[in-house]
Amino acid sequence: MQGSKIEQQRKNLVNMGVLAPDEELYGSSSINYAEKLVGKFGVWRQGGAVIFTDRRLILSKGVSGQYIYIPYDCIKRLEKCNQGFFPIGLVITYEDRETKEMACDKISFMKRKKWLGILSDKTGLPCL
Repeated sequence: MQGSKIEQQRKNLVNMGVLAPDEELYGSSSINYAEKLVGKFGVWRQGGAVIFTDRRLILSKGVSGQYIYIPYDCIKRLEKCNQGFFPIGLVITYEDRETKEMACDKISFMKRKKWLGILSDKTGLPCL
């Protein structure tokens, strides 16, 4: 994204209460996400977004309008995966700050390599 578009998006997210006023936005991407069914089994659903800031990763899944805030220091593991035959997926394992339990989300998005660079840099973790 161009600088002016990112700044406008940042202002919109601040106005919506998604970002803090002093939070820097690196960019965002539309995602598909795996809806958990039983154990490791799930089904891919369309819709949602992933937002990358200087402090955290923010996931929005589906049309619920709810956001999942994942501070970079809570992310414990990053793994590449496929969505069907396409190598565009990512599994994020993190500690939920409220429940102190480990959680895992599976998302897919374009330009995975670019976003993985930001995630690896911010978390200090390699992507397996």
